[in-house]
Amino acid sequence: MTAIPASEFPERREKARRAARAAGLAGLLVCSRGGGTTDRYADVKYLTNFYTRFPFIPDVPGEWTGRAHAFVVLPAEGEPVLIADDRPERDEEMAIADTVVTGDVVAAVIDALRAAGLEEGRVGVVGSDTLPWSIHARLAAGLPAVEWLPADELLGRIRMVKSPAEVEKLRHASWVGCRATEAMLEKAEAGVTHGEVVAAGMDVLVTRGGILYNSFMSSGRGGNDPTAVAGGFPTWGSDEALEDGDWFHVGISGAVDGYYFDHARSKPIGRPTAEQTRVFEAPMLAVQAAIAEVRPGVTASHVARAGRETLERLGFELEGAFKGFGHGVGLGWDSPWLVESDRTVLEKNMVLCVERSVRHMGYVGDFEETLVVTDTGCELLTDARRRWW
Repeated sequence: MTAIPASEFPERREKARRAARAAGLAGLLVCSRGGGTTDRYADVKYLTNFYTRFPFIPDVPGEWTGRAHAFVVLPAEGEPVLIADDRPERDEEMAIADTVVTGDVVAAVIDALRAAGLEEGRVGVVGSDTLPWSIHARLAAGLPAVEWLPADELLGRIRMVKSPAEVEKLRHASWVGCRATEAMLEKAEAGVTHGEVVAAGMDVLVTRGGILYNSFMSSGRGGNDPTAVAGGFPTWGSDEALEDGDWFHVGISGAVDGYYFDHARSKPIGRPTAEQTRVFEAPMLAVQAAIAEVRPGVTASHVARAGRETLERLGFELEGAFKGFGHGVGLGWDSPWLVESDRTVLEKNMVLCVERSVRHMGYVGDFEETLVVTDTGCELLTDARRRWW
């Protein structure tokens, strides 16, 4: 498996420093959360290769604070420091020289900010959605002269374009995700529950070093008397078995060595009907039309519009919980977003997930591919079987 070169991490931190200086910031406080989950570890791992494994537990003053959280104090001028609640099995996994491992994470962050000369002035916060109110309140009380400013987009812009090593990480993650997706679709037959479908994918994923983020799925029948089967928490929790004549779709996302994959496919249970096929084909054709427009210099908006216009020509509307045509992907859900309001210009080595689901007359179809932008167009990283009908 390709490793991120050790030299890449200080280069990333220097880019972040330059961006902070350009924004008029004295430095950055970067916060991430781990705790054995796949949610929001990206920013600290991007800068230091560190992930905290300890699960979140409420603070007990005098004993511990900030469990499951890690911070990087990154002054615009000066050396960075990582503050964490845990240490990896191998110290060489930390790609940063100055580290503090402590039970009282919040107190150590305040000390590190002071030592870095960031006890006053404008400090940008990256990872603001992972910073609990309780921690922010202690930071504000301990450093009353600091003006805290949102700075998520600053690091987000840097993370949009992947290094060659990151592209290979994402290529491998996509390959693992494709094998798990295919295992799930092969398992999806009459008499099988959603949970049994997910178990088939997990067997592939876990044995290849991956972790499941989520698996959106549903099944049912369309027509004049439509039915639908879906779970909430977990999304595969329904105990109703698939039946001949059902439609079925699954979107599976997860991470391998920290890098995400995100795929979706559809399948008829038994012989496909004409209407099932139409609903399965539409999102696939719309996604392929969007992908055909991907190349350096075009905007995310342009790609999204191409997908929407194709979908509408096929007689379907852009609807559902997510009305975009996809997003960037890396150590998390990255920019750009493939929505018509996003004017981000695509660049070589952006990695994108292009997706669309369709709901029509009680039928559901779902399709998603992953690609990397190349010099002249794009290359698919997804190689999962497309048609199951």
